[in-house]
Order: sequence, then structure tokens, then C-alpha cells
Amino acid sequence: MKHEESWDWEINANTKWFDWNLREIVSYRDLLFRFVRRNLIASYQQTILGPFWVFIQPALTTLVYYIIFGKVVKISTGGIPPVLFYLSGILFWSFFSDCLNGTMYTFLQNANIFNKVYFPRLVVPVSNVISHSIRIGIQLLLFIAIYLYNAATIGLAGNYYIFITPFLLLLTAGFGLGAGLIISVFTAKYRDLDYALQFLLRLFMFATPVVYPASIVPEKYQFLFWLNPLTVIIETFRAAYFSNEPVHYLRLALGTIVVLALLVVGITLFKKKELKIMDVV
Repeated sequence: MKHEESWDWEINANTKWFDWNLREIVSYRDLLFRFVRRNLIASYQQTILGPFWVFIQPALTTLVYYIIFGKVVKISTGGIPPVLFYLSGILFWSFFSDCLNGTMYTFLQNANIFNKVYFPRLVVPVSNVISHSIRIGIQLLLFIAIYLYNAATIGLAGNYYIFITPFLLLLTAGFGLGAGLIISVFTAKYRDLDYALQFLLRLFMFATPVVYPASIVPEKYQFLFWLNPLTVIIETFRAAYFSNEPVHYLRLALGTIVVLALLVVGITLFKKKELKIMDVV
């Protein structure tokens, strides 16, 4: 008598569009957490100060920006204490940049693993984003400590919108992940894109209100300026912590739509090409 064979999973190079199969990530959650642990340990392994660099890096960057842009160039911070102004921009920019850079090299940095064993390739970029999410969660403690000190000494006009901070972090992570997944497919095939992208990433920082307020941007550039999800995220964060002005929900909704669109395109392209791309790495 013939018995029908059943398979738990099947590897097929001809995947369909929008065949994400995200449940695989849940099945491989132990591997996901191992990658997260590896990323966190590797970041500060063989360093003298170790995990303290989580606080030292943003603190030193804030100090440099404060001296250059606050004291030398004298760019307005819109009435926000300069240290908190620069620190808020640096935290979100660094989080986005780390998520993007860690994701865009997924195929190049993990080619040896991908060629030897099968597991959902999406586990690697997701673990990268989770590890950086843990890091910014710790760094926010530094921001909150300085914020509370300033609130006690000079007074700050925060409001209940501070409770959307987790959503802003989620948007930033999604932006970095979505853009990184798209770029990872192309950098695996065209290596010289790396140089162009690093240059564009530096320019993109100055198109984001990290060291200046959105109020100084000319009116004719406002629409393009607010199309940048990071602009919405950083300005919403500052509005929540430093003013009584309401959050601009229309801009926040637009930023959310842009991030979701990038995530859909990124995951779709990544899943479609994840097996074939290994032939060119």
C-alpha cells in the first residue's frame, strides 16, 4: 500500500510575489534571539569601556554638534535647550542609520552562512533592527535623565504626546528596515553602489532636521522636506517633549504611509530575490 509523503517545508527558487511567509520567523525565533545576542555582544567585544559606549557615543556627538552648530555657526534651536535638541536628533538619526547600514549588507556579510544552511533570510535583518532597538531604548534613558534635570531647573513644556514615543521608534525602525531591504538586493549585485549610498546617506542627514529646526526651511521646500519620514518623526518627538503645540497628525499619517510602502516593497523584493541573489554574491 502506498503512503503519501508529507513535507514540513519546501525550498523553491520560483517564489511568488507577496509570498512573505512571515510565520517562518516565529518558527525560527530561537535563532532570531541568538542573532540579536550575537549582535549586542559583538558590538562592544574587546573594548575597554564596553557597554558604556552606548551612552558615550551619543554624548560625544551631541557635544561636538553643540560646539560647532550651537556656538560657532549659531543655528537656532527654536527655543529648545541645545543639548536636548541635538541629542534628540542624533538618537533618531543614529537609530535609522544603524538599522539601514546593518540591513543593506545582509547578503554580503552573511554569504557564507546563507550558502551552507537554510533558514528564513529575513531573520538576519530583523535581528539587526531588534538589537539596535534595544540600544536606542537604553540611550533614551540618557535623554530622559537630561530632560528631567532641565525640567526641574528651567522648566519644559512637555505634553501627553510623549506616549507616542514607542510608535515613533517603530516608524524609525520600519523606515531603516524597509529601505535597507531594498538596497540589500542591489548592493549584493552592484558593489560600487556602496560608495554612492554612503555619500547619499551623509547628504540625507542634512535633509533631516537633526541639527536645525524645521521652521528655518523655506516655504517652497516644505512639501519635499516633510515627505522625509525622519523629519516627521524627529519634529513630532520634539513637539511632544518641548512644546504645548499639538502633533500634526496629517504629516504623521503621511510619514507612516511612506514607511509602510517602503516596508511592503522591501519585504516583497527581498523575499522574491533571497535565493537567486546568492548566485551573484
